[in-house]
Amino acid sequence: MIASLILSSCGGGSIESDAKRLADLECKGNQLMKKASSGDMSVLEESTKLATEAQELMKELEDKYSSDSDKEKLREAYLKAKKNCE
Repeated sequence: MIASLILSSCGGGSIESDAKRLADLECKGNQLMKKASSGDMSVLEESTKLATEAQELMKELEDKYSSDSDKEKLREAYLKAKKNCE
């Protein structure tokens, strides 16, 4: 799912802020997976909400960034923002 988000692009204000939104969603998803893998199944509802938010963001960003150059800029900004993921 995350790979398709990266490849399909993003939306928001600027490319950098859109990339940060995407990276933040991935970080939240990774944190939820860690909780679930440790046996904390209370994250299922939160995970469903996060997946819905990610799908909506994907659609928004696909519409916003359709050119190859914008997609590449978004990918680069995403990779930079992802480095701050805890």
